[in-house]
Amino acid sequence: VHRLLLDAVSACTDEDLAWIPGPTSPPIAFHLWHCGRWADRWAEALSGNQQRWHREDLTTKWGFPAEQGKGDTGMSLPDEEVARLRFPGRDQMATYLRGAFSDLEHALAELDDESILREADDLLGAETPLADSLTRQLSHASRHLGMIEALRGLRGGPGTATL
Repeated sequence: VHRLLLDAVSACTDEDLAWIPGPTSPPIAFHLWHCGRWADRWAEALSGNQQRWHREDLTTKWGFPAEQGKGDTGMSLPDEEVARLRFPGRDQMATYLRGAFSDLEHALAELDDESILREADDLLGAETPLADSLTRQLSHASRHLGMIEALRGLRGGPGTATL
């Protein structure tokens, strides 16, 4: 899923990333950033290392508002606030995503059978088996990948990331 998201960002122009098709549909850049933010949060939760987003002070560098929705992921952010976010271009977005995804993949590689079955904070305020939360994370990222593919198709590009 991470590789497909990175392929998707690479296939987009800056204009593709920023295009907002309607008042309640976020741009491709939002979907990518949101997936990166969740990967970043999970990497921190699993490894104890500070999120790349905070280490690199990307809120300031990207000119984002202090309030970025639940968990600073864009979750529950009103549509009009999402529309006001000014995402960076493809290269900066790809750099952030590569780093956040790599951080999560390294943290996941450290898990053993016992630790993945333990109860843990699901980052939404509930205790649940870690394996269930991580499965939900992958499913969630796949849903956003599908939205990105649909938006790319509307822009005249391939409507799939698997070509």
